[in-house]
Amino acid sequence: MGAGHDAAARALGDAARRRWPSCELAWADTLEVMGVGVGPTFRAFYVGNVRYTPSLYEFYFNANWRYRWFAESSKAFVGAWCGPRLERRIKTFQPDLVISTYPLGSAGLAWLRRHARLDVPVQVWVCDFAPHPFWVYEELDIHFVMHEIAIASARAVAPTSSVRVAAPPVEPRFAPGDRAAARASLDLPPDHFVAFISCGSLGFGAVEDATRTMLDAGDDVTVLVVAGRNERLRTRVGELDRGDGRLRVLGWVDDVPTLLRAADVVVTNAGGATSLEALATQTPVVMFQPIAAHGRANAEYMMRAGLADLCASADELTALTRRLRADPAELVRRRRTIAAHCAGRTLTADIAPFPQLAGT
Repeated sequence: MGAGHDAAARALGDAARRRWPSCELAWADTLEVMGVGVGPTFRAFYVGNVRYTPSLYEFYFNANWRYRWFAESSKAFVGAWCGPRLERRIKTFQPDLVISTYPLGSAGLAWLRRHARLDVPVQVWVCDFAPHPFWVYEELDIHFVMHEIAIASARAVAPTSSVRVAAPPVEPRFAPGDRAAARASLDLPPDHFVAFISCGSLGFGAVEDATRTMLDAGDDVTVLVVAGRNERLRTRVGELDRGDGRLRVLGWVDDVPTLLRAADVVVTNAGGATSLEALATQTPVVMFQPIAAHGRANAEYMMRAGLADLCASADELTALTRRLRADPAELVRRRRTIAAHCAGRTLTADIAPFPQLAGT
């Protein structure tokens, strides 16, 4: 819907090339495959729900958990719609491995497997911290999640499904680095507390409130805001500039790893690609006023896993920021927790769990 699913797919494509240097890749956008106009229509509906009717989005999300019949019928409907259309792409390319980073695509692949029309291994990479029913299918071979805490939820949907914790599906450039060098390259004050605010390519949520709160937290706080493709948001946040050089507002950014390495914390609200990239660079995450449904679920899971702080109000965000500024050891502890979680995991290793593909 935004850019997170695509970013995960690109990272996994790069990992496949590293694992199998001679491999060929083919890509399919599920919404495009489903028919002319489906993508724009679904995206508009999603954006409208998140921005203007979050309670409706929350109701749909919760209904998938509360009523098994509703989830199963919804998945079956989408699978029957998407599956035959995906099959045409699959038959044309004849892959040795299929990877899904999008729930509706997984529904189509499960439909094909259920009807004995897909006989190659299928991986599902759950790009959210909290799996929801549309993510998990017993028919598919393996599901990769981002933390042990997510395994129980995945198996609550499909008890016999194969679920494994994996490295975040992000590009190798998202890695820990020299914070001082990153700040110098961006001409940032070396002794300031730097907050990086990013709420995805669509710029959902309380970005302005987060920016204003961080600027109010102290004169030694510098705020970097990435508005993604939301130019209206970029303009609105720019109006909060106080003329003291502590606020920088950017649009679409290619060098996100440098921004993450320069930051003391990442402030976000959905737990998607931004959070995964932050974990890969070992930058502490703060979930501020999470968006409805999957945003709130992701925030809860990350908090329970010890990988994010959750702030439901501006007062909570102010208090956390002042606490972290006053006690740098707290930031060090958070970075160590993230490092321990990510230790020993690589996409190159995780992408090859099937013995039959070992020598491919």
